[in-house]
Amino acid sequence: MVMSENKVKKPHYVRNTLLVLLAAFLFVQAVRHAMMNSDRDKYMGHGFEYMNGYSSTDFSGYHVYDGEKLNLLDHSVSFHIEREEDMPVLDGAEACYPLYNAIALSVYDNIAEIEKDIWKQAENEMNSRKADLDQELMDVYYCNGKYVSFTNTVRAYDRLIRGDVDIVFGARPSANQRRDATYMYEQIETLPIGREAFVFFVEEDNPVESLSSEQVRAIYHGDITNWREVGGKNQEIIAFQRPEDSGSQVVMKYFMGDVSLKEPKTFEYDSAMGGVVKQVAQYHNERGALGYTFRYFLNSLQQETHVKMLKIDGIEPSVENIRNGTYPIIVDVVAARLVSNQKENVCNLLDFLLSDDGQKLIEKNGYAPLGDRKTGSRIENELPDSYEVYRGSDENGEWEIQLFPQPEDYWARLFILKHDDQTVKGQIGTYINEDGSENFDLFDHRFLFEINADVNDEKIVIQDLIYNKSDILLPSQGTVLTKEEQ
Repeated sequence: MVMSENKVKKPHYVRNTLLVLLAAFLFVQAVRHAMMNSDRDKYMGHGFEYMNGYSSTDFSGYHVYDGEKLNLLDHSVSFHIEREEDMPVLDGAEACYPLYNAIALSVYDNIAEIEKDIWKQAENEMNSRKADLDQELMDVYYCNGKYVSFTNTVRAYDRLIRGDVDIVFGARPSANQRRDATYMYEQIETLPIGREAFVFFVEEDNPVESLSSEQVRAIYHGDITNWREVGGKNQEIIAFQRPEDSGSQVVMKYFMGDVSLKEPKTFEYDSAMGGVVKQVAQYHNERGALGYTFRYFLNSLQQETHVKMLKIDGIEPSVENIRNGTYPIIVDVVAARLVSNQKENVCNLLDFLLSDDGQKLIEKNGYAPLGDRKTGSRIENELPDSYEVYRGSDENGEWEIQLFPQPEDYWARLFILKHDDQTVKGQIGTYINEDGSENFDLFDHRFLFEINADVNDEKIVIQDLIYNKSDILLPSQGTVLTKEEQ
């Protein structure tokens, strides 16, 4: 049958409608993606493109092995550590990296050659593409050094708590970091070694020159939202914050006291791993912007340009006003260690930092020295005072496990395993089997071993050694540890 040539074809309304909707959807997605990428470029801050993603600053010239930008004393300092195995492992905040590199270069004999050599080995190992890489060299590579390492504030305190670092330089630990130390049954001790100004800054043509402490708190609480309320232009205040647990955010929370911070400005971007990532917006020098940091970042590392520091309560954050204590937001630069770490040279190095040479070195590298060197250290967190004790024995001798209560906001319980002179800390995770029964795994903080066990109110029975990547002696299969009455 032949169709009439005069017959008119019906338009495909459904198809055309779907094509229009698809085009509109793709257009909206393209605009969204462009806006998200624009926000990412705008609010990512300086990024963390240096030192394996831990630093926003190019520290060329500030390492112990290329330290032409470090400020050293004009004489040999009063304390030296000669043997490599006696050198405490250092880590810390980005703002303190030049300082503790200068300290190491002054105190650790031949540290430039030691770090340069081990770094070259780590780079070669990383580039070898071997299936089984040397873990110690990989730790050197990813932590940016062996004795003088760098993983920034958040990771540095984590490494300190786990015993991988001896001393952390920076601000005092955050509430989360203090909590994590308690969960690991460790106490953080902080020793003030210098003084620094915590500063607020704005775009250079902002007419506001000074804010009171109460005005700053009101801005960051959300009560003051326009610059005209504090003597400026009729312009919205864009009050930038910093990521959680960063040194500057920790200090900001101390400064706010009982006044809560409003929700920070955030931005979203498409992750390379898929999905959308939300992140705290970093300072961008746009109209109405207000940010905060440590004075050293602006003056010495020059992280921001075309900005000015504000006076607080009418006092400018000058070196003189830090020294005389009149600037209202002066913070301690601290050296943090674990109370349990009583290594001789850790103690000696901390003593050196309070000596005349130590204080001069701190001053030459951008911080005000202490006015009173006898202020003493601070214990930052308390330990739980109750735990259950289980004891038993096998062919290797007597074993003791101390089992601590599980915190409400944490997923595991802490245990301490003792055998002769060996003490190992770890966590017990609970898993539900297919039949509904509970399964318990004991593993140390570095995941060097894992043990499957049956745990109840009366005893712990070691059922299976899943793996042991260390030389730690562990209870044998079938060992029964019975709970003791307290």
